[in-house]
Amino acid sequence: MTIEEFKTKLDALLKGFPASGFDTVVASEIAELDNFYKEAGKLEMQSGKKLISNLIEALKTRRAGGNADESVQVRLTALEFYVQNLQNGSTEDL
Repeated sequence: MTIEEFKTKLDALLKGFPASGFDTVVASEIAELDNFYKEAGKLEMQSGKKLISNLIEALKTRRAGGNADESVQVRLTALEFYVQNLQNGSTEDL
C-alpha cells in the first residue's frame, strides 16, 4: 500500500466512526484498524502506528462496556489530525 492509499483509506474509515457512534463500532472495523496499524509499521510511520494502537485500545474498552467515550473521541481526533497532516504533505514520520 502506498502512503497515498493509506491516508485515503484510513480517512474514509475514520469519517464513519463519529457519524455512527462509538457504540456501533463492530469487531470488523477494529480488525480493519489493526490492518492499518500493521501497514503503518511497514511504511515506517511510527507516530501513526502509535495513534492507531491507542484508538484500537480505547474502542476495545468501549466495546467491553467501559465508559470510554471521551477517551475514544480524543484518540480519534488525534488520529484524524495525523491523517490530515499526511494529506497536507507532512512527512515527519517517513
